Amino acid sequence: MPYTYEVQKKEGYLLLISSGEIKSAEDLVSLGRSMEDLAARSDCWRFLIDERSVAMEIDPLALTVFAEGRVDEPRSSMRVAVIYTPENLVRLHWIETFLQNRCIPYRQFSSFEEAKQWLMS
Repeated sequence: MPYTYEVQKKEGYLLLISSGEIKSAEDLVSLGRSMEDLAARSDCWRFLIDERSVAMEIDPLALTVFAEGRVDEPRSSMRVAVIYTPENLVRLHWIETFLQNRCIPYRQFSSFEEAKQWLMS
């Protein structure tokens, strides 16, 4: 099933309720561009993404190669908090470390309240 999301405008951030699968770096490129377009149109650069219904099937090496190839690209001012199931939070903890080591404001959570607190800080 392809990756899709529903957008809800909240006070100070955009909530994306996601479903489907992320299988490749191309899926991530598409998602990133879509989020940048959405942020520009709504003039809101904070995202809370509910990915509890998403199957993240991307290979860690593919993600690393993808990100390293874009190190010199300009950074957007997006701030992203993602809600995962506890299982995916443990399995995908490396994504947060990887992105934070590249100065990208991204954090993973299992609780909406914690995610929202960090997002709005």
